[in-house]
Amino acid sequence: MDIAIAAILSTLWLLAVLFFRLNRIWLPYYIIGSVGMAFLFIYIGRNTGIEPALQTAVAQGVHVVTEILGIPTDTFDSAPGALLVLVISQDIGWTMLQVTVESSGLLESGVVFGMLSFYPAWSMRRRAAYLVVALVLTYLANIIRLLVIVAALHYLGKDSLLVSHTIIGRAVFFVGVIFIYWFLLTRPTLDAVRKKLDKELVAS
Repeated sequence: MDIAIAAILSTLWLLAVLFFRLNRIWLPYYIIGSVGMAFLFIYIGRNTGIEPALQTAVAQGVHVVTEILGIPTDTFDSAPGALLVLVISQDIGWTMLQVTVESSGLLESGVVFGMLSFYPAWSMRRRAAYLVVALVLTYLANIIRLLVIVAALHYLGKDSLLVSHTIIGRAVFFVGVIFIYWFLLTRPTLDAVRKKLDKELVAS
């Protein structure tokens, strides 16, 4: 997307967010704010050094854990997100996995960043703390997803890559992200609603 178009869309989004915020119309404020922030987060990540840094961090994180687990892997300093996995079944040899935008966690991080940034019931300090926790948990969930793929590739061979990547790995990551949303957003919301109902019942 052209920078000028992105700037215009960002300005219109910000004006809409301010309008709903000032008029205390919370549902469209939250929806438009969180969706727009997610897109802005992803756009900035893809057009700056954030995405390559995240790809490298994911590849290095997987490499560290696989070394602990005894699965030989290696990374390239000159190629962000490139991870070599030693396959011990079928034709023994190295297979390269590339951590792209889909498997870097940037998209999911953008979504959770938007959802938590504009949650109107929390203070700025609480939102900031939850954002840090959410991004760390999303990173760890992505590491687990890639570990499943690496382990399948290592022990079962290259034929397992399609199933482990498109089905098992995505299912594991989906469950992890749903847990993060529940733990940081749904659970606190339900607790707040329950406490409010308890107070109203006591008052009545």
